[in-house]
Amino acid sequence: MLKDRGIIKWNAALMLPEHVHSLKAALIDEQIMEKPELDEQAIQQFEMTICESMEFNNSLVLEIFDNGFVKTIKGTVTYINHLKSQLIIKDPDDIFHHIPFKNLINIQQL
Repeated sequence: MLKDRGIIKWNAALMLPEHVHSLKAALIDEQIMEKPELDEQAIQQFEMTICESMEFNNSLVLEIFDNGFVKTIKGTVTYINHLKSQLIIKDPDDIFHHIPFKNLINIQQL
């Protein structure tokens, strides 16, 4: 007796590379979000958390808005550059990240 996959073999073969590319692009476009607005109280809480972490050398988890997506960085604050309005964070792999204040969404202590 001949064993055939039936309709399954036709469903997998009808995806052209252009279709796959457009579906992936549509999925990425769907996940893009707008930057949330922070209120004054959240900004003050961020400042207190940053000052405490610098004083006691505590690690932080920072959520950063980057071109429609949220990126998470873990590390310690090594320097605050007021002229460029950015934080300099050293992650556990000893890589320094320069993060603008305007891109911060959330800060938490570990």
